[in-house]
Amino acid sequence: DFFLAVKSILRQKPEDVIVDYQPFTLEDKTLIATFRMKKEAVHAALCDNINTRSAIDTMQELVSDVYIYLEKQKVPNREVLKSIAVFITHMFQVFGVIPKDESIGFPTETSSATSEEQLYPYLKAFAQFREEVRKSAKEIGNHDLLNVCDKVRDEILPELGVRLEDKESGKFIIKIESPETLIKERDVKRAEEEKKRQEKERKKAEAAAKEAEKAALQAIPPGDLFRNETDKYSQFDDQGLPTHDAEGKEISKGLKKKLLKKYESQAKVYQDYLQSKTKGNT
Repeated sequence: DFFLAVKSILRQKPEDVIVDYQPFTLEDKTLIATFRMKKEAVHAALCDNINTRSAIDTMQELVSDVYIYLEKQKVPNREVLKSIAVFITHMFQVFGVIPKDESIGFPTETSSATSEEQLYPYLKAFAQFREEVRKSAKEIGNHDLLNVCDKVRDEILPELGVRLEDKESGKFIIKIESPETLIKERDVKRAEEEKKRQEKERKKAEAAAKEAEKAALQAIPPGDLFRNETDKYSQFDDQGLPTHDAEGKEISKGLKKKLLKKYESQAKVYQDYLQSKTKGNT
């Protein structure tokens, strides 16, 4: 993903940069210093009995530093990113996981570097057109058109081996990958969304059931609150409060106190219920 992101940025020359030279910002200088430090750390790790684990961990940290940089920098320095990507590609070539003829990143199964360069102008033109459509759809509140734009990004392009990522302020990133990888990711995402939808429906049903149970409980007169609990109580007083348990033994004073408290609470709830019914009928 890092290699594809860098490739996409290298293809998109900023409109306000006439030549390849870009003056270094504070963020650029910080990333350059970090790159130099991590590069030295990789060298030291390999000199330490060929400690490839530490070297790879350091390169992973460098990739994370680049992503942090991209979040802060609106116009990333293309040459700095290219230098980092070339370095990491070179190290993977040393480790034997990337062919020597690759300048940046892993080779793709579906397209060569040449075909990527040929495809990109068309993909960029389409992505720009789609972004204009999305912008207009948002302005007029056309959700159907927005859904069509999302469908192209999420359903159609992955089957063609194209990952299109929408960014803030109308920017986007285009990545050419294996259709199998993108389709698998899409299917996993669909499964996760369906799982979330089912969980949402389950919680909604539970909430509705609790609300219905609460409404049913409110409609019970306090005198009938315990009379159906014959598995617990066998005798009741004139108010409907239990006096003896299911075995015929007189209930304790502590239990009587708890039942009376519950009875009084139900009396209040029932009174509110009657008042709401009266208002509703009115």
